Amino acid sequence: MSRTHRSSQQRPSPRSPRGQPEPRRRLPLVAIMVGVVVVLLVGTVIVSVLTNDNGGSSGPASISQVRPVKVDGTPLPSFTGDSTDPAVGLTAPRVDGAGFDGTAESIGGKTDKPTLIMFVAHWCPHCQREVPRVVEWRANGVIPEAVNLVIVSTSVVPERGNYPASTWLSDAGWTGRIMADDASSTGSLAYGLTSFPYFVALDADGTVVARGSGELDQAAVEDLVQQLQAG
Repeated sequence: MSRTHRSSQQRPSPRSPRGQPEPRRRLPLVAIMVGVVVVLLVGTVIVSVLTNDNGGSSGPASISQVRPVKVDGTPLPSFTGDSTDPAVGLTAPRVDGAGFDGTAESIGGKTDKPTLIMFVAHWCPHCQREVPRVVEWRANGVIPEAVNLVIVSTSVVPERGNYPASTWLSDAGWTGRIMADDASSTGSLAYGLTSFPYFVALDADGTVVARGSGELDQAAVEDLVQQLQAG
């Protein structure tokens, strides 16, 4: 009688001393709990990074497109572009706030030298064309170092184009002072903003010397600088 080849058959399960199958080994409860904690920690880090990239405020190094501002003083009248500007000669309100990264920043009040402030909105095509010009004019001395130059980012609308403003200004080559307005554009409205881009020139005492709006050419900016230096 021939023998049947049985090498392909599965071996019977090992038996315990009492004849019962050996129980499957399970991971210790402690190891499972450690794994769950690690997964939760990794998820928290990822969420934190994504939040800080788009406006989180979980520390001084976080980036936020809007920041709280505090206005001290009487708001300026709205800019109309008339030949006679009622704001000229008035003391501009002091606005205390911060840059995108949380660094303290302010406009208005007494300073060490005259100040030219440029208010911009990330979605404004005129601002997108004007900022690179201002960067160039600062670099070639049209706007000299004897004049403070500050950009105020305002009217932030994430759903509109060219967002976020922090990336736009960085890509445009701006490395100077920046203040981020709040979500209600409180600081900009206190300076009489009605359209973009918007310029306000202040002397060292914080008094309004001139204002302008729209895409100013080099001659117009040189005129603002001359008025500042004359004061």
